[in-house]
Amino acid sequence: MLLDTNVLLRLATDSPHIGESFKQAVETGLDNGDVAVSAVTFMETTRLHHHRRIDLGCHPATWRAERLMSGLLEIPIDGELAVESVLLMNSGFHRGPADQLIVATAMRTGMKLATFDAEIKDWASRTRLIALRDPAE
Repeated sequence: MLLDTNVLLRLATDSPHIGESFKQAVETGLDNGDVAVSAVTFMETTRLHHHRRIDLGCHPATWRAERLMSGLLEIPIDGELAVESVLLMNSGFHRGPADQLIVATAMRTGMKLATFDAEIKDWASRTRLIALRDPAE
């Protein structure tokens, strides 16, 4: 399962928006090496922290290391993925580069994408190019 940035942040803060069944699936997945994020997620969290929109409680590099030590996998971005991500606009995907990279990562890996993002959900329901996982369940 691939987590988008918002889902990872909500998990890290034990948000009530995250369902118990989903939390359990993530915990099991972390133990099995089945839960991942795109590398762009750490860019987004660092940017949010830098602009004081969120407080990670520590240096962003430390926060990232803690997530990875918990079993979270980081999927790297390469040039091919970068190209694929922008070309998603050909199928009606929006222009947000981080979301493009996250969705392209889900497509490449075949992982279900856990997201609350209404635009991604709408696009996925229209195109059927990725499977989604509802983090509220």
